[in-house]
Amino acid sequence: MVLTTMKNEGPYLLEWIAYHRLIGFNEFTIFSNDCTDGTNLMLNRLDQMGLVRHFDNPLGPRMDPQRAAYSRANKQKEVKTADWVLVIDADEFLNIHCGDRSVDALIEACTPGADAISLNWRFMGSAGLAEWDPEALVTERFDRACSIDEPESGLVWGFKTLCKPDRFDFFGVHRPKFDKRTEVLPGMRCWSNGNGQRMPDDILHKGWRSNKHTVGYELAQINHYAVKSRQEFLLKRLRGTANSKNKDRIDLDYFTRLDLNAHEDKSIVTEGVREIVNEMLADDDLAALHRACLETCRRAIAYQMQDERLAKFVETGEMPEEPEEETREERKARKAREKAEAEAATDLEKKDNPPEAAE
Repeated sequence: MVLTTMKNEGPYLLEWIAYHRLIGFNEFTIFSNDCTDGTNLMLNRLDQMGLVRHFDNPLGPRMDPQRAAYSRANKQKEVKTADWVLVIDADEFLNIHCGDRSVDALIEACTPGADAISLNWRFMGSAGLAEWDPEALVTERFDRACSIDEPESGLVWGFKTLCKPDRFDFFGVHRPKFDKRTEVLPGMRCWSNGNGQRMPDDILHKGWRSNKHTVGYELAQINHYAVKSRQEFLLKRLRGTANSKNKDRIDLDYFTRLDLNAHEDKSIVTEGVREIVNEMLADDDLAALHRACLETCRRAIAYQMQDERLAKFVETGEMPEEPEEETREERKARKAREKAEAEAATDLEKKDNPPEAAE
């Protein structure tokens, strides 16, 4: 089973599902929150078709949507009784290098009796692409990647984990965890890395990044398409991030840090993905929802391109200078204008919808 959360991932949803079906996953549990591009509607239809299990997971006041989703999943029998569960995001693809490139081949190649297999990220950069191509596969378009021997960032050796859910207490974003009340003893679980080697027992307590002694890419890696093209990054910028309520975390500096293109990497298998996507799109309702999603995204990109700074970023790849910070007086005046505009809009709405006309 693959377990994930999504917000506004509609353009990439079908490829992501098709690819992971191709390598051997047969169940998908997907939580979506606050979608504006129709991702949730596509997921509803996929649920009706029996291809995924979809749950609405709106942003709440306490827990971020990603952790809230995994907490809910941890209470579901279908999830807890699955043989193996891979927790990844919609911009992450499990790229298996061993055997027939299937998840079964990966499990067989790892430490015998493994309860968890942590797989390191490989960040895939923009490959210098400026524009979005909705007809092309993500896994084919972006074939430039970070260095894995001398990583450009401490994030590069981060990992996601495939695990047996009944051997742990709950799911974390990067790895399964034990409850504070569980006594964690040396050797109580077998945890493998991406080379198929057993990891030290300290991983049982904490950690979501490898070091030079535990990092491994021989058997598999997680292709992390964090930025895609510059136009597509504008969509990600609007969406924000699933594991934080900080909407400003995805900024142009984020693109600079993770647009890593030092090496070519075409190792991921794409043959057969389009056929599975086309099988899904044979459903007229799903095809219509997919088309509507793409049009919504086109309009969102066009709207952002009206900003000269963002248009320059897309066209040239140059980072625009940040606008000057508002003074206290300017901020006060802007808020007053916004308040007046909101009150005017409310008055207009009342005139258009008088109480006696309401149903």
